[in-house]
Amino acid sequence: MAAASRLSLSASSSSSAIALLIVTGCVFGAMFPLGRLAGQAGVFPLAWTLSMLVGGGLVLLAMTLVRGQSVPLSRPHLAYYAGAGLLSMGLPNFILFMVMPHLGVGLSSVVYTLPPILTLAFAVLLGMEKPGLRRSIGIALGFAGAAMIVSQRSNLPAPDLYGWMLLALTIPASVAAGNIFRTRFWPAGSSPLPLSAGTMLMGSAWVLLIIIVKGRTEEILSLTATPLLALIQAALNALQFLMFMRLQKAAGPVYVSQVGYVATAFGLASGALVFGETYSPWIWIASITIVLGVLVVNSARRA
Repeated sequence: MAAASRLSLSASSSSSAIALLIVTGCVFGAMFPLGRLAGQAGVFPLAWTLSMLVGGGLVLLAMTLVRGQSVPLSRPHLAYYAGAGLLSMGLPNFILFMVMPHLGVGLSSVVYTLPPILTLAFAVLLGMEKPGLRRSIGIALGFAGAAMIVSQRSNLPAPDLYGWMLLALTIPASVAAGNIFRTRFWPAGSSPLPLSAGTMLMGSAWVLLIIIVKGRTEEILSLTATPLLALIQAALNALQFLMFMRLQKAAGPVYVSQVGYVATAFGLASGALVFGETYSPWIWIASITIVLGVLVVNSARRA
């Protein structure tokens, strides 16, 4: 009876994890079309990134205070916010919104299929994970789906876009490093909500520093072109990162990195439906392959 109870709890936990993974990926994927719309309205990438992180951080901070919690400001916590804010929030989002006007929504989202592979590699090298056969098969399926997408989109519309694609490939490296950093340096006894608030606000501080150093403070005024869109993006960003942190605490860095697979599928779909971007049938086959990879990795975790 006890064994059956434990099995039932394990299955319930696994179902909750995959449901949270899919929902988080979809919310995360919504930032691709929103960012594209903001760019079309004349908002500069640095300004959009700053508003998204400041707004999302303030929402998370308000939620923290309403629950009677506070954002810890000890030296280990500040170091955590600085590292996680740069690797997970500031750097990848700034690069994403910089390359998206050139590469489009679908192609920009493709790079988010790579963090699981890089996260697993980093975790194995650091002795944090043992991949296992079934888990490796799931990750390989995800990578195969990503390879199908990249191979179909590798012939870029213009030769000068290769530089932008190369820059976009630094995004998954930063995200993977952030996944490892957050798990390895998660402050003992800390809950996801205050850590999410501190991380996102510190990420915004990094972006603000870039704006000041580059002398582009006037670009912040471009946000007046789409104030409602900026508020929606900030709220969704707060929601997705809170879910992201909860998922990471429950399932680990390699599992949570699969959010990128779901976000890529969402980005491809929104690129086609909202912006008229077209893809071959192989792109949709690849998306199904990616979903299968997520299911196989989840089954390995449950086992």
